Amino acid sequence: MNHTSQPVIKMDRISKIYRPKRSLFGSKPADKIVALNEVSFQINRGEIFGLVGESGSGKTTAGRLMVKLEKADKGRVFLDGQDMTRIRGNMLKAFRARIQMIFQDPYQSLNPQLSIYDTVVEPLIVHHRGDHNGRIEKVAQVLSAVRLTPAEDFFPRYAHELSGGQRQRVAISRAMVLNPDFIVADEPTSMLDATTSYQIFSIISALRDQYHVTFLFITHSLAAANFLCDRIAVIYRGYLVEMGLARQIIRHPTHPYTMALLDALPVYCKDASCKFHNTLLKTPREMPNHDHCPFFPRCRRADLDQCANERPTMLHLSDTHSVACFKAV
Repeated sequence: MNHTSQPVIKMDRISKIYRPKRSLFGSKPADKIVALNEVSFQINRGEIFGLVGESGSGKTTAGRLMVKLEKADKGRVFLDGQDMTRIRGNMLKAFRARIQMIFQDPYQSLNPQLSIYDTVVEPLIVHHRGDHNGRIEKVAQVLSAVRLTPAEDFFPRYAHELSGGQRQRVAISRAMVLNPDFIVADEPTSMLDATTSYQIFSIISALRDQYHVTFLFITHSLAAANFLCDRIAVIYRGYLVEMGLARQIIRHPTHPYTMALLDALPVYCKDASCKFHNTLLKTPREMPNHDHCPFFPRCRRADLDQCANERPTMLHLSDTHSVACFKAV
């Protein structure tokens, strides 16, 4: 699928720091946690963009900042070129109608006291979209689009009556019911088996093509991102370390952390032509107390001088491939 060069969403040097509060007993709070450090990327209209990293990498924080469930400490977020960083009131409500989020656990994100119809129709009521008959028709349309058919059979049912895959389809249909421009899918298949995950991937791809909606797909799995995404950004402890076309990242990784993620996928190392990168130290080095490459403590290839004393910036290897690593040159 061809995608326009106009970004739907742009993150410009976004930083987010969590500062733990002092306990009730007055003990010293834990050190601050840097969730995102000057992260910048853009997602073009009509693409599925993957944000990949291990737990604690900051990928979910990035998604929550995009939909304004959290506020950034620094940087700006743009929607169709308009700065949305400090919008309030009606502008914020209109923004949230255009950007939706699919959460990791559908059982937690769906109200168990609401029927499937009431769950999916609620955004239409909140945003005053359509009349009674029009809402019924729209709910049936989006349930059919996520392959819950006949849609009317699901109207009176409740979340606990559905399988995990069906619940996630309801969550997707709720996100789709307002015809948004952009959807953040936060590890939507991490709680599902492989077969059901494949079905969800197929649904997301079909929705992109049918409704021209743009997706941010957050995942810990490069295999899932490779299957579904057009472009991939790899994030490590709040820092973007590599970004490029999915096929570039999988076939020609240049950052040691990306290589380590690939090494963790046995499917990529069964073929005789597959290279095992072996970039991850078994025992991490001590963390320097000054500026350094974020991956230095775990990187087997690190330069003990440069990587321990400097933080690399993004280097453009080509028009479509960037990496933040001194050893990638």
